[in-house]
Amino acid sequence: MGTIAFSNVSKIYGGTGGVQALAEVDFHIGEGEFVALLGPSGCGKSTLLNILAGFEGATGGDVRFDGGGVTKPGPDRGVVFQEASLLPWLNVWDNVVFGPKVQGIAKPVYEERARRILDIVGLSQFTEALPVQLSGGMRQRVGIARALVMEPRALLMDEPFGALDAQTRLSMQELLLDVWQKLKTTVLFVTHDIDEAILLADRVCVMKARPGRISRDIPITLPRPRSIDTLTDPAFVGFKAEIMAEMRGAHH
Repeated sequence: MGTIAFSNVSKIYGGTGGVQALAEVDFHIGEGEFVALLGPSGCGKSTLLNILAGFEGATGGDVRFDGGGVTKPGPDRGVVFQEASLLPWLNVWDNVVFGPKVQGIAKPVYEERARRILDIVGLSQFTEALPVQLSGGMRQRVGIARALVMEPRALLMDEPFGALDAQTRLSMQELLLDVWQKLKTTVLFVTHDIDEAILLADRVCVMKARPGRISRDIPITLPRPRSIDTLTDPAFVGFKAEIMAEMRGAHH
């Protein structure tokens, strides 16, 4: 489960004669696949993710999740944004269990889930900490844990490491690789960082600038499990050159 299909999706802001953000976007994501959406700022990456999340509707075309049409947000699609947006008055534990509590999931069930996920993201020792006491990377771990505790069939990540410094970003990329290796959740990951896309994804979909559309869908055949060392692999450098050439074209 966790299959995603965009068929001929378009998005226009401001009615007739408005701004066309997306045009004829077609791509599919299989169960347990990790796909990165890569492209220049303003090419519609976040718009696509928001349509899949159910935060906004497409103007035309069809978006399906596990075969059903997407009409509204739901716990089957966990979303992680650039800012973790934690509830500042709640500690790590209460932030993570907030969602399942609201959904009415039984306490023993969500507590066991929360313990397992906090362990996977390395936060077991920090359950009592308030968001203000955590670094940016730690807050983002809480954001990821909060999404995963709902056991979503897909994780939608919108530049989740974009606000972090380079060192923290690398450690968060390694964490995400590790978490994904364990859980094999379907992931749609929005980024404008080429290295990040290649390191993490099974496929990199390069988007062209407005109106946004997929210009290339590039399978990343680097072996898994991957780590930061993958960044120096000659094959990695080859993928980077190919994608950079495509991105240069994507601006035009």
